[in-house]
Amino acid sequence: MKDYKAEGMIIRVRDYNEADRIVTIFTKDRGKVQAIAKGCRKQKSRKGGIIQLFTYGDFVFYQGRSLDTITQCQGRESFNSLREDLDRMAYGTYLAELLDGFVNSGEPQEDLYYLALVCFHLLTVEDPELVTRVFEARIMEIMGYRPHLDDCVRCGSSLEGAKVAFSPKMGGSLCGQCAHQDMEAIMCTRGALNMLELLLRWDIRKLRVLKMSREIRAEIGRMLKLYIGERIEKKIKSAEFLQSLESV
Repeated sequence: MKDYKAEGMIIRVRDYNEADRIVTIFTKDRGKVQAIAKGCRKQKSRKGGIIQLFTYGDFVFYQGRSLDTITQCQGRESFNSLREDLDRMAYGTYLAELLDGFVNSGEPQEDLYYLALVCFHLLTVEDPELVTRVFEARIMEIMGYRPHLDDCVRCGSSLEGAKVAFSPKMGGSLCGQCAHQDMEAIMCTRGALNMLELLLRWDIRKLRVLKMSREIRAEIGRMLKLYIGERIEKKIKSAEFLQSLESV
């Protein structure tokens, strides 16, 4: 059977020809799917309002040799408020790029799928920077890259003193004695490591009561950006713009 249905979220969109768009959809049951939406850019197209970045809905595809075709679609949630706010749009685009970079075609990632839906909803109502830090930490855990934070990743000794180091390349925290083993390791505080650990187990539904200083936010943001950069093959184009927003 060449027709199939899938529930999913559009995480990448690009115009193709005068009337079409090629979209990447993160689906619940099939992982990443790339498809063409023919005629969606025409003024009278019923698909036009649905085939947009962030739209979550139900799709019917015709399976092609290299590119599937969207024959039907029905939106469940458009996340319009993300597209109407520059800051929230930037965070949403960044999350979508992370998903595009880590999810493979034909490989379902159900835990990540539900995390993405929750976090995109939270981006519309909560502090988008904090939501993004939680998403970054948990996508690493789901994909099998959970950072080692309890003790020194190299020698296993306890982390003593106010200042320790974090090595994206080696996979976690380093004690003072081992910090020199990675010249690219960054100095950080115990508070940042503790907060990063907390983000991995905090009830995401109670995110608004989580208190985090601006300094700790900056530390964790830098740590996660470098950590993700070591483990993702494609460049996240929106990361630099997002960093400029957070530094204001």
